[in-house]
Amino acid sequence: MRAYRRLCNYATAAVKQETQYQIPTAARTEKKNPVDHDSHDLSKFYTIDPKTVSNIFQMGGMPKPFTEQTNMFAETALMIRKPALEIINSLKSTDFQKPAVRYLLYGQTGSGKSLSLAHILHYAYISKFILYHIPYVPIWLKYDRKEVNWSSSKNGLADIPLIAAQWLKHFLHQNGALLNELNLTTSQDYVWSQRETTPKGTTLNELVTHGINRAKYACDCMDILLNELKAHCTNNKCKMLVAIDGFNAFFNEKTDLKTEDRVKVTPQQITMVQTGLSAVLSDWNNGAIVMVTSPRAALNTKRESHLPIYLIGRQGFEHIDPFIPVMVPELSTVEFNNMLDYYEEKRWLQKSGGRKELEFLTSKLPADLMARCAPL
Repeated sequence: MRAYRRLCNYATAAVKQETQYQIPTAARTEKKNPVDHDSHDLSKFYTIDPKTVSNIFQMGGMPKPFTEQTNMFAETALMIRKPALEIINSLKSTDFQKPAVRYLLYGQTGSGKSLSLAHILHYAYISKFILYHIPYVPIWLKYDRKEVNWSSSKNGLADIPLIAAQWLKHFLHQNGALLNELNLTTSQDYVWSQRETTPKGTTLNELVTHGINRAKYACDCMDILLNELKAHCTNNKCKMLVAIDGFNAFFNEKTDLKTEDRVKVTPQQITMVQTGLSAVLSDWNNGAIVMVTSPRAALNTKRESHLPIYLIGRQGFEHIDPFIPVMVPELSTVEFNNMLDYYEEKRWLQKSGGRKELEFLTSKLPADLMARCAPL
């Protein structure tokens, strides 16, 4: 009888404790426009409306686990962190008449570099920058049954036409409306074959559409598009943000790609890589360049350090020098607790407490924290 009473008392106390527990609310800012973000908004979440998410990130730009999480939460909420805000504030005060400034985001795997880049892309999109965005370089360089052909216009280099056409779709999806508004055109004639030409004065939208419809010329279209955009930026007709995630993959020693005659190609032998390397040269103005390096983008044998000099080597360092390095660290204590509050608010984290244990297990890395909280 006494045991039964104890059990009843324990159950009553547990129910009472559960009733008293209030689900925490994550700290958020009401400023949905990244142009308005300042130091008072640090460590807070802001929500990107679904239409903007679709316009910028429909074809890449956010990590897959994060995208899956946003689908479950029915909202895309980004935490405002210092590295992204630092670059955004720098862009606000940049003298765009000078050569494009280069920024390099770096940090440990899972520290939030790609989402910091997403915050910057959102700012640039709202500020009407043309986005020359490469979502993740290693995807270009993996085998995955890609068609690889020797280039007909650049001796010794190989084309990946279907991947180039897919990237042109991504570019057009992000920038189509802005290009129509700016009405940018080609500065010269481009001859593709005896029957196919793009005359001077053709809109850049039509140039991109040609590369999508005729994938054979997609790699050349990608290169021509970059050169035309650089010229228009220099002539003060537009602004452009070059954003490249997984930048260090450009300097890997090898790829998984083989041409039709079974010849393995290195990253430096791929036309799209050469276009990407040309994009980060500061030989133009009215824009900025943001690169992201990550150990995950490196070969399996070269992931011991997250430092840029290790990941891109001397060749890569000299190619982008001078640049401004911006480290993306692990979450601060305030950021860590607010992220857990957000997970509890969304019921992604079903139990309260255990925060010290989660801090120890995840080293306060946001990607690890998200994965650890999933089964709890």
